[in-house]
Amino acid sequence: MKIFLFEWWISKRYLKPKNKDRFFSLITILSFLGISSGVAILIIVMSVMNGLRSELFDKLIGINGHILIYPYSDKGIGNSDEIRKNLIDIKEINNFFPMLESQVLVMGESQSSGALLRGVPSQSLKSLEIIDKNVITGTIDIIDRGEVVIGSRLASNLGLSIGGNLTLLSPRGVSSPFGTVPRSSSFDVKAIFEIGMTEYDGNIVFLNIDDAREILNLGNVYGVIELMVTNPDNSLLIKERIDKKLENFNVYSRDWRQINATLAEALKVEKNVMMLVLSLILVIAGINIASGLIMLIKDKSREISILRAIGLSKHNASRIFIISGLKIGFFATFWGILIGVIVSPYVEEIRLAFSYIFNVTFFNPELRFLNQLPSELRVNDVLIIGSMSIGMTLLSTVYPSLRAISDDPIEALRNE
Repeated sequence: MKIFLFEWWISKRYLKPKNKDRFFSLITILSFLGISSGVAILIIVMSVMNGLRSELFDKLIGINGHILIYPYSDKGIGNSDEIRKNLIDIKEINNFFPMLESQVLVMGESQSSGALLRGVPSQSLKSLEIIDKNVITGTIDIIDRGEVVIGSRLASNLGLSIGGNLTLLSPRGVSSPFGTVPRSSSFDVKAIFEIGMTEYDGNIVFLNIDDAREILNLGNVYGVIELMVTNPDNSLLIKERIDKKLENFNVYSRDWRQINATLAEALKVEKNVMMLVLSLILVIAGINIASGLIMLIKDKSREISILRAIGLSKHNASRIFIISGLKIGFFATFWGILIGVIVSPYVEEIRLAFSYIFNVTFFNPELRFLNQLPSELRVNDVLIIGSMSIGMTLLSTVYPSLRAISDDPIEALRNE
């Protein structure tokens, strides 16, 4: 213990700046700033990546379901009630949501836009939590015939508000001697929602299932059944049970992971690449620590030789410089973690402030799914980044510590 305290005291004296050690002090400060800024940036970036993934999947899954049941044939699902009865004993299913889907053309008073039509039973939209909680005007308790519910961005593009009138034009029209004549119908806007994803706020139109069947020229069928489960992480196991129960129903199911596999993998790869690239900041800071310690060893070679001559062992001498490097790394990592943890929850506010000051769009919702920059701080990421920083610092002290004990103390003193 006394030896350790002695080593700690010597390292403290070596790190304490003096007039002749100004250059070494500058390198120490740069190493400190490099590690602390690298750790803080890594934590902030990883938090944003986690937030993007969580926000995207929460909203994608929230509006598209955890498990989707599709028909094998183009005729649709005509036995949805029987399917519901067969799945009623699977307690993990908490929402059974059948609907029709099709691409349509939406026309306002002066503008038009492509959209995804979703026909739903009159009272079922209320059970879709992500829509119910994000209605900004109007009500979705009951969607009667002749009424639609649209996203805020689509309403803005078409210049529509509550009570406004829009026309839906479907390519599934009526055959005539002159070809297929598209079907068109007018609807009143019952409610407007905003879930925060431009892809859906600007492209989805909900309407009564009977209106959807009429405009799509279909019978009493559904196109897809969305299932919400209590725990999305167990959806694959639930899917297997569903497949067994629906073997004879001419339908198949897909899990949310299968539907969003490409996006999930892309986000994972992007997160790993970002961590790898930003970790180079820590590598550069580690090199600065190593170069600073080598300069310190060269400057203190006489003192090191005297200490070794009076009985200090090689291991004790090398540990002095390991402790010196770890002091820089530990305190820099601590401040980096502190800054990262404090800043991470406010990245959206910081983005807005910089956008306002520099009049630049840093996160364009037209190019991204989301209209704001989310952040989700995870303890695991903080621990991994902190450990990586300390590990990098420890590695950077290995060569300098070996260099400190490489020379024979008698020869070093003779040269002095």
